[in-house]
Amino acid sequence: MGVAITQTASIEIQASPETVRSIFLDFARYNHWQDVFDIQPATTGQSPVDLKKGDNLRVNMQGFTFRPHIEANAQDVFTWVGSIPPLLWGTHHFLFTPSAETPGGTTFVQREDFEGLLAVPFWPWRHSFKPSEPWARFNAGLKREAERVSGRG
Repeated sequence: MGVAITQTASIEIQASPETVRSIFLDFARYNHWQDVFDIQPATTGQSPVDLKKGDNLRVNMQGFTFRPHIEANAQDVFTWVGSIPPLLWGTHHFLFTPSAETPGGTTFVQREDFEGLLAVPFWPWRHSFKPSEPWARFNAGLKREAERVSGRG
């Protein structure tokens, strides 16, 4: 597709990757600890843990609603792809990695790879393109909740 722009936001969490992922996948409790994302499986009654490649989601990010499809749902990554072909494709990754900085903790990363015609105008600013404030808020909320649940917060 040519030009790609990547945006990332990461945070260190004093809780295991399993704990962080479990809280992340508990979509029904999101409103208890953050106000950025509202995520639901498109199929009513489907458990987020059971989502697989090709399944769809209903995502609302602060008033912007879209229906991405799942690319991966594994122990270390949850990925969706949303698009407005040919204008923009966004592949959003949520990564749960054992921390190299926090013993027993997690490095949680959100990364979005943008491609398509709308990515081209941003190419000159690709190195200064910073994570959005809502991602940082989501990450901070996930950190607080995971550390609370694990007794480290």
